[in-house]
Amino acid sequence: MQIDRTSPIPLYFQLVELLRDGIEAGLYPPGGKLPTEAELCAAHDVSRSVVRQALQSLAQERLIETERGRGAFVLDRRVPVALVQLLDPLAESMARAGFRLTTRILRQERIRPPAAVAAEIGEDEAVFLERLRYADGVVFLLVRNYLPFSRFSGLLQAGDLSGVSLYDHLARHHDAVATTGRRQVELARIADPDIAAHLRLDLQTHVLFNREVTRDQGGRVMEYYESWHHPDRTRLVIDLQRRY
Repeated sequence: MQIDRTSPIPLYFQLVELLRDGIEAGLYPPGGKLPTEAELCAAHDVSRSVVRQALQSLAQERLIETERGRGAFVLDRRVPVALVQLLDPLAESMARAGFRLTTRILRQERIRPPAAVAAEIGEDEAVFLERLRYADGVVFLLVRNYLPFSRFSGLLQAGDLSGVSLYDHLARHHDAVATTGRRQVELARIADPDIAAHLRLDLQTHVLFNREVTRDQGGRVMEYYESWHHPDRTRLVIDLQRRY
């Protein structure tokens, strides 16, 4: 597969697919180094900005890790563990467990999201929500939601969203019902000082990190979100059932 300049698919996204295929095929093994930015530019006849967007997207997927001055290195493959979870509002699931959920809105604004996020939501502008969630008054979770601006610009005039379920609000005011989604959960180190400060943790602390794409009743992407769970205040519970 080569870069197709006649395709409507962005060049950086095509390069992501090429590099991902190479990683999955073993061309770039775990721990191995990807070609340099200059080498990728020359090999695929693309600009440095295209290469950097592609590498950022792969790093967002946790397929590679970039090190300043050294380059990009392939991470070990993660074993997927399939879970089935209801798309219930968080407050409901926490109430069933005996906790009271409260929320503080940190940011509620229109932004140009990172390239990897823009590819997930299908556009270059997003409504960005950053929320700190508390269980019985103790912080346990930081959430960053990115929603397509063309569909959900009204969220910017929605007032205080701290006391409402985002899914309920979207269903009631935007006719968008969260129906399906795909969530990836992994252990990750905190690299962002702001995230560490909000969770009151040190940089490089391991946390439970989620990323998810949620779709509505028509199959359209409603949101992309990332969340960081405080390691001392979160427990992953999985219900098991054997098929006969």
